[in-house]
Amino acid sequence: MDKLRLLQLSSEQLKGDYKYLSRQLRWLSWRGFPLKFIPAGFHQDNLVAIDLKYSNLEQVWMESQ
Repeated sequence: MDKLRLLQLSSEQLKGDYKYLSRQLRWLSWRGFPLKFIPAGFHQDNLVAIDLKYSNLEQVWMESQ
């Protein structure tokens, strides 16, 4: 998924390491995001829009970014 720029998920649980998602990701819509925080390995440098409605998110990061 090297050049993936848009990703839309709905109540999905991904297995594995989030660092393998594209660094080119610009837009993420993940309704029902299952985690309580965004994993440290998830690259957010190029994200312009993020939609995590109906998620379990309690805090953005577990560690400072």
